[in-house]
Amino acid sequence: MTFTRRTFLQTATATGALLATGWPASAKSVTWDMADEYGAQALSGKASAYFLAELEKKIGDALVINYQGGGALGYKSVDHFDAVQDGAVQCAVTLVTQLGGIDPFFNLSSLPFIASTPEEAYLLWLAARDEYAKIFEENGMVLLWAMPNPPSGINAPTPITTIDSLKGLRIRTYDVNGTETMMNAGAAPLQVAWSDLIPQLSTGGIDAVLTSADGAMQLSLWDYVSDFTEMNYAMGLFMCHVNKDEFDALPKEVQTAMTEILEDCDKYNWRIMRDSIEAAYTKMSTNGMKITYDDDVPTEVFDHLKKAGDQVKVSWLAETGDKGATVLAKFEELKANAG
Repeated sequence: MTFTRRTFLQTATATGALLATGWPASAKSVTWDMADEYGAQALSGKASAYFLAELEKKIGDALVINYQGGGALGYKSVDHFDAVQDGAVQCAVTLVTQLGGIDPFFNLSSLPFIASTPEEAYLLWLAARDEYAKIFEENGMVLLWAMPNPPSGINAPTPITTIDSLKGLRIRTYDVNGTETMMNAGAAPLQVAWSDLIPQLSTGGIDAVLTSADGAMQLSLWDYVSDFTEMNYAMGLFMCHVNKDEFDALPKEVQTAMTEILEDCDKYNWRIMRDSIEAAYTKMSTNGMKITYDDDVPTEVFDHLKKAGDQVKVSWLAETGDKGATVLAKFEELKANAG
């Protein structure tokens, strides 16, 4: 699906739109594309729509960004880094846990059981934002905002309430952290892109899916599996990033307007993430899917999964060195101050 910030102004003239915002009528309009592997109804699409609408309020048609959801431009999240860096697309919303092969720091938000609540996920983002921004800047891009996935759980044919229920489970994971954790836990994981997930389920390539309740709802996973077990495993981040040359070529006023709305975008994104959890549970239950809440999952199952994830954290710290250790220390400090 494609939508733009012009959607609600289709009957207005370009001059009228510019004058309404106080933007100079002589300003030249610039057009960008924004790639998203996921769709307009997914949280990444809703975050994009909010960003575009808020930008519209400030600059009118001085910059037109066409949202290209559902992989309309042919790019998956794993392709976005190179595509934006090279200028093949000006802007993208990317699940950055797909980018661990470019820089292991991108695997931070999916370290298992590091941030177990939306509030903690926000503090982790604050602790790491500057480091993320440096990586993008060093590669010719500008980081704008983040959209957190709701907490990941396990969608499967049975509830995950015993250690044995994980053994041999052919489960889709979305990044190397999940793959290694599930393998350590005795499962048989397969890393599968979002767009390839349903074909894998429908052909029996996988039996279960590591994703959020919102993800389960978006894909109607109740057509394939019967149970969702709440795990609060991780909240991987989407990030909006743009080509730096394209950004620098914008009028300074447009650059300023874009950066001024970023904090509001983050707050909005965390709010809709929180709201999405119960909404998804309701939709899933309505369609016959059983929800097993974390309180009903035995402690031994969580202990088993956390132990399986310990080596993932150790490996991540070894790969990221002082940078990783410093960010995790800052995260712990922010948590202590918030408490």
